Amino acid sequence: MPVLDPDALIDDRIDALRRYHATTGLARAELDLSGGIDSGTMAGLLALALGTDQITLVYSSINSGSETRERAQGLAEALGIPLVIHDLTPTFEAMIESMVENLVAVGWDRATLDARMAEDPTLLGSIRSCLRAPLGRGYSRLTGNGIRHGTGNECEDRWLRFYQKGGDGEVDTNPIAMLTKGEVFQLARALGARLGCESAYRSILTATPTPELWGAKAAHTDEDEIGHYLGLEETGESFYSYIDPNTGAYCKVGMVERVSRFADTSAGAGLFSDQTDAPSMAGIAAAAISAPSMAGLPSPLVDPLLRAARRAEQVTRHKYNPACPTLGDRGALLAADVLTDELPHR
Repeated sequence: MPVLDPDALIDDRIDALRRYHATTGLARAELDLSGGIDSGTMAGLLALALGTDQITLVYSSINSGSETRERAQGLAEALGIPLVIHDLTPTFEAMIESMVENLVAVGWDRATLDARMAEDPTLLGSIRSCLRAPLGRGYSRLTGNGIRHGTGNECEDRWLRFYQKGGDGEVDTNPIAMLTKGEVFQLARALGARLGCESAYRSILTATPTPELWGAKAAHTDEDEIGHYLGLEETGESFYSYIDPNTGAYCKVGMVERVSRFADTSAGAGLFSDQTDAPSMAGIAAAAISAPSMAGLPSPLVDPLLRAARRAEQVTRHKYNPACPTLGDRGALLAADVLTDELPHR
């Protein structure tokens, strides 16, 4: 089981959060609580690390359904943290109308714009995500300022980068970024036991992950979007790992986690390298077929999965933001005698 000691993992993340807040000198935290597993996990960790009176939880709705809000409310109540609920629908609709009118004013055809939005729901979805970010930041400032914590996990933030750069990517930290989706599920289950919130966490553990960015009338899931994005729809395989909520054990091993674990081995080390050419990529795929992380996955699916992962990593590199992009490598500048690490004695 990937998380061998869930309680030790909770303690480690609590300690990391406390040390970070102590270093920054900021006592407060803000978190966008979506009703999903990642933000629910972060809410529990923050409650244990900082205390419930130091946290601002914000649920923002844009043409959303009621299920996610009810899960977010249930968890916030169980944790004893007030939940700010902000309906952004009027703001969003007015903004989109103004944007369309402005484009029409400079020569765009309205029918073309309407057709484009109708054909691709991710267009408005990305704007919804971006609109939520300044809201969370604003509530953080209004309530005393603090760290705006992110909810990105390894399966979404590493090579897939399944997030909106100016939306859910607009955060100060990502404390669960080293954990896969399945491991986050396991951590959430353990948090439910630690906090005495088993019922609230179980409702999140058993919910289908969804970004809920297409509006209430358009049902879609994370798996749907990832499958479409990677060109791997209808494979019959899960992209995320899932657990049995009763035992905490993995019941499904996701393809995204499989790729990440293979990429960490010597055989898969070149998967995301710019130096990997077509012949070497074929060799990597051939090695992956017998890799332990791919056990149980149909062999014909391994090669297209790895190639899809490589394409995703290449086209989303612009999203990678460990703190702020440096647009270069310090090591290269040192090697070229452009920089020195020697400091003047003063």
